[in-house]
Amino acid sequence: MWMVNSNENSKNLKFRKTETSEIDEVGIKWFRSARAKNIPINGVLLQEKAREVGRTLGLDTFKVSNGWLEKFRTRHNISFKSICGEEKSVDPNHVTDWVEKLKSVCQGYDVKNIFNADESDLFYRILPDKTLCFKGEKCSGGKISIERLTILLCYNILGESETPLVIGKAGKPRCFKNLTYGNLMFPAILTRKHG
Repeated sequence: MWMVNSNENSKNLKFRKTETSEIDEVGIKWFRSARAKNIPINGVLLQEKAREVGRTLGLDTFKVSNGWLEKFRTRHNISFKSICGEEKSVDPNHVTDWVEKLKSVCQGYDVKNIFNADESDLFYRILPDKTLCFKGEKCSGGKISIERLTILLCYNILGESETPLVIGKAGKPRCFKNLTYGNLMFPAILTRKHG
């Protein structure tokens, strides 16, 4: 009767190499390198890279399926997220230098007179891009409205706000035809031609 050490056997199974493990190693190395350079990677791009590595290694039977992609993401704890912000486009050294410069520029001003202003688009006619629906119901939407107002918001260091400035396309937009401008939440309206 042959005895097999179960601990030794499980070690061998855990670290056993498959023909696709080389693709996995090269793929994750490439992925880390691309993300370190802040290059956005989607599933299609990752699959294409795996296909290319498979051809290079002569693995003609290797199929880059959606199942392979999901398993690769699970093995390496990779998730799919929306890209937001522009943090990576700013050099941290410039930020440090500017913070010091800003202190000297603001010196002598009362804090209630130091403001920060930024603009934002208000898409006032846009509908949500997700909906609740019955199982099996076909979900399709219409054309997305791009009508918008540009709003300028301004606050001082104490958190006190100035009256928001609203910039629109027309002096009297049709959507506000029955309203008096004095009753609007954003009373200051300017006109601007969109080119």
